[in-house]
Amino acid sequence: MIARFSNTDSKNWMKPDGSWWYDLEDQIGVYDDPLYNRDAISAAFWLLKGTEFKVTRTDDVTHTALLKTKGECLRRKTFRSKITGYGNFRNGAKWSHNKCLGACSVTFGGQFASTDGFKYASHSCSSDIGGAKKINFWCDWGWDASVMMIGKGGSDCGRSDHGLGVTEEDYPRFSSFYARRDFSNSGHNIGAKAYGLNLWIR
Repeated sequence: MIARFSNTDSKNWMKPDGSWWYDLEDQIGVYDDPLYNRDAISAAFWLLKGTEFKVTRTDDVTHTALLKTKGECLRRKTFRSKITGYGNFRNGAKWSHNKCLGACSVTFGGQFASTDGFKYASHSCSSDIGGAKKINFWCDWGWDASVMMIGKGGSDCGRSDHGLGVTEEDYPRFSSFYARRDFSNSGHNIGAKAYGLNLWIR
């Protein structure tokens, strides 16, 4: 396990400077207990190279994957090098307009259908960006954005503010303003959840 996204504490993953994605080199939080529901980041986020990643829930003792990539998504890079390889989006820089900058194929499982952030993973809507079996990176549609959009997006598919690292800034950027969540089906869905999402690499 290399990181955790929780909505029960500060919006650490969506800080205005983008530091948790780009620059942090100190482990923070309880990063070795997958059942703990608070933000965390392990040194493995920027040190461990791998091929695939998965997402699980903190309230699942079996650690069943809600989402698991396939096809060597990480290409033997660290997660940080994968996610930051699309550009420098620190301190308010905009990352895209009506598109995603990359994607990986995934399989869905476990409790994904009832988990915040996964609403459009298997939705019957007609997508403009993304896809039903994709995790998409640095997405924007209609000025609602996410660092990692799960599933479909666009006019008929909840725009692009669903997944991990979500913003309702009205611009695709890190900011201290407007609704932003570490994970969510919508940037306006701001209630704390009884579970967080763990990120694992292999």
